[in-house]
Amino acid sequence: MGKKLVLTAALLSLTTPAFAADMVAPVPMKAQVAAPIFTWTGFYIGAHGGGAWSKWSGMDPADPAAGWSSVTASGGIVGGQIGGNYQISNFVLGLEGTGAWSSVTLNSNSPFGGGAGFIFSLKNDYIATVAGRFGVAFDRVLLYAKGGAAFTRDKYCANNGLAGALAGSASGSFNRTGWLAGAGVEWMFMPNWSVKAEYNYMGFGAINELPVTTGNLVATPANVKLNIQTGTVGINYHF
Repeated sequence: MGKKLVLTAALLSLTTPAFAADMVAPVPMKAQVAAPIFTWTGFYIGAHGGGAWSKWSGMDPADPAAGWSSVTASGGIVGGQIGGNYQISNFVLGLEGTGAWSSVTLNSNSPFGGGAGFIFSLKNDYIATVAGRFGVAFDRVLLYAKGGAAFTRDKYCANNGLAGALAGSASGSFNRTGWLAGAGVEWMFMPNWSVKAEYNYMGFGAINELPVTTGNLVATPANVKLNIQTGTVGINYHF
């Protein structure tokens, strides 16, 4: 009987380590980290470029019965923008400022009158805007409308084409403030980077413009109104 007890104890002492080895402590499970929710909220800075189309309409205030005479011109624009967005559910509110150099220029022999050899140049050399944006987000795609204020400048340069004592020239620069309405689409194609396409219409009411003349050239004042359309593509970096 004593031998059996000793043998049983020996067997238990041999099997206990193996049994303990089979009882491996459970590996702790790491909690899964939820993917961050995408949002358009934040500030951004970027660049844009495209085309612009201007239409000037002028009227002699001394002869309103003659009606308006219109000319058009087109050119390119290149500039930058800075702004910010705030997303609430699927809606995105924002504010954006833009500034662009413009090559929109009309070169003509006589848009508003003048004789043979008369050379006239009219241009908008910059276009700037400050506008609010309201959009609807479809994840990384944003459809938006915008409205606000627009700024530009009319620059005149004229020459009567004559020489000597008969030569004459005129020049003028007139800053304008108007309104803007537009729409666009923006796509966040990778973290912090988006591309966009946008159309804007800008209206500028009639103002009195009278270029400064020298020599044998006389200019009469005119009421001139202006509208500008732009189509641009751009890229933004989001902070």
